[in-house]
Amino acid sequence: MGRIQAFFHYLTHLEWTERVQTNCTFCDRSKFEANIVYEDENFLAINNRRKAGLHHWLIMPKTHKWRDIEGLAYEDAHLVQSMVRLKDKLLEKHCSTVSPTDIHTGFHRGRRILFGDMYWPDIVSIHHLHMHVIVKPRFWIKFFKYPSWLPLMWKSEKQVERELNKGSREGAKR
Repeated sequence: MGRIQAFFHYLTHLEWTERVQTNCTFCDRSKFEANIVYEDENFLAINNRRKAGLHHWLIMPKTHKWRDIEGLAYEDAHLVQSMVRLKDKLLEKHCSTVSPTDIHTGFHRGRRILFGDMYWPDIVSIHHLHMHVIVKPRFWIKFFKYPSWLPLMWKSEKQVERELNKGSREGAKR
């Protein structure tokens, strides 16, 4: 019963209007220092505090230029490609024997206008672009919180890459 209540609480507290975060958790290193699993000059990968599987990493650029995937343009395709390469590096190091079918990777959908000042629910809890990598995800969490079956809430990294590359080809045609 508690899980059902928690799910309905989650649904009823989605943001239907624009929400602006003034303090970014991912820009304050002291909030996740102990959870860093990888760092280079451009990217960080951290353990998610609320693991949805055996491993649950968040991969993000260090710069706070992008709020979510909705703000990406075709010029940013290299950013997502770099995040995917980092995902592959982490998987090779920590989970080389795990089947690709046991890895769930993608982004929560961000702010999109529904009409007027109404937006689709803002699924992104921290407004700093980040990609989830979940190894051996727990079924119910994957199904409801990271749902590949519901594009309103979630996009895989492959979908995002495809859309950015499509935009790149369309831009080249103009």
